[in-house]
Amino acid sequence: MQASDGEILAAFRRDMDEGGRLLFGRYYKPLVLFSSGLIDDADRSEDVVQDVFYQFIKGKVYEEITAETLSSYLFTSVKHRCLNELRGQRTYVQLEVLRQEAMEEEAVTYSPELVKAIREAVEHLPEKTRLTIQKVVMGGKTYKQAAAELDVSVNTVKTLLSRGLKELRRQFPDPILFFMLIGKINVADNQ
Repeated sequence: MQASDGEILAAFRRDMDEGGRLLFGRYYKPLVLFSSGLIDDADRSEDVVQDVFYQFIKGKVYEEITAETLSSYLFTSVKHRCLNELRGQRTYVQLEVLRQEAMEEEAVTYSPELVKAIREAVEHLPEKTRLTIQKVVMGGKTYKQAAAELDVSVNTVKTLLSRGLKELRRQFPDPILFFMLIGKINVADNQ
């Protein structure tokens, strides 16, 4: 079971190592997947997320942020770092920024109907794919843990996860909205 945003912030205030561990466990994979959807470079996506985590801890943002805004803060920070990457690569387009900001505003005010639609879409995936997404994305399991529970290889978990997320992104093409809602679904399931 993953920690809630409130538990993550409380852990940071008690012990920075524990807070960092909980933050990583809860947000690393969703943020890397989100970042990958924007800059299409797996290694750089991981670097972006690590940079955001580093700045979050170094700047002691956890002392000033609330549990209600943690998710938005992290996704927005990753989005801005990705856009800076794109800008640095000369592939940055102003229209993309406007589209991303509109999606971000929509994601912050998500609707229960959309959460339900995503849950239903996950339920309609093939069984192994659905179980993989539930375990890795929504349940916070490592690839290795999911592979052991599903009795498949780690590479199979990666393939199933990739196919499942590709299908879900096809149905819900706005990356900020999709990954923030996956986070909301996960928090709601753990409460």
